[in-house]
Amino acid sequence: MTNKAKIKQQIEIIRKKTFLDATLDRVFKMLFSVDSALIHFLNAILHLPDATKIVSISRPKKVTVKLDSGEGSEIVRFDIHAKLKNKQFIDLEMQRAGHTDFLDRIELYSSLLEINSKISFDKGRPKREKNVHPYLMPETYSIWLCNFKVPFSKSYREELGLFRLSDIGNPKALPIYTKKRYIIIDLTRYKAARNTPEAEWLKLIATSANATSAPKTTDKAIADAYSRLQVKNASRNLITEIARDMVTKAEILTRINDARVEARQDTARKMLEDNEPIEKICRYTDLDQADVLTLQKEMTRKKPASRLARV
Repeated sequence: MTNKAKIKQQIEIIRKKTFLDATLDRVFKMLFSVDSALIHFLNAILHLPDATKIVSISRPKKVTVKLDSGEGSEIVRFDIHAKLKNKQFIDLEMQRAGHTDFLDRIELYSSLLEINSKISFDKGRPKREKNVHPYLMPETYSIWLCNFKVPFSKSYREELGLFRLSDIGNPKALPIYTKKRYIIIDLTRYKAARNTPEAEWLKLIATSANATSAPKTTDKAIADAYSRLQVKNASRNLITEIARDMVTKAEILTRINDARVEARQDTARKMLEDNEPIEKICRYTDLDQADVLTLQKEMTRKKPASRLARV
């Protein structure tokens, strides 16, 4: 099937839905491209007291960083980047799948957020103030919405911080540096206990892909979000772009998976050559016994039976 045919097929699948999937990159960015929606969401997720609730935001220049890894380049782009009126900076990320180096990725994005925020922060400070406090940092929030089980999470919401090692075991311990906050939301663990703005937003993001109707709500911001997510209200161009993204990502994931399987098969072949037991090979490579036996039969035609693994 050609890419064009795959995209057309995906468009038909999307059009049969009631709502767009809010966890998809393009949809997520569209949803929070409206300032009022982003402000409402941030006030809900940050649990800010009424006196410090967000009333306005600005959107700094998009952060795009190319990192030379020696074997190629990786582009780091913030999903949603915002500056609050009180000079706090926010990076909001939507993650559909886990990563082997997920904590490293969180820290990388947070570090880039800090650096970019410091540059922007200093541009608005008087020269005398910068001379007296050259290292003064703004507050940053690194917020991650995860549509997969976060391995280090004990509940749907975790906040990470910088603590003293000597405070380990102290239930009243507080972060020693409060200007850098991490908020990790595990959407797979979330179960609404009561109807709060946070609950409504998380339900919308986690379930929109399969929802058939919008829940009853008295919150205009939530109602508007569901309205903008309705497939019937989406432009033809947006649906096409979403479909193209999905086909491209599916192909990339297939290639990655194929490469991983090939790597596991190479390991299995080496273990077969060393006459390792089939059970051990399966345990170390995550291959099914049938797959390992198939590899063994292929190798039988090339190597003496005495070199094969013991079943």
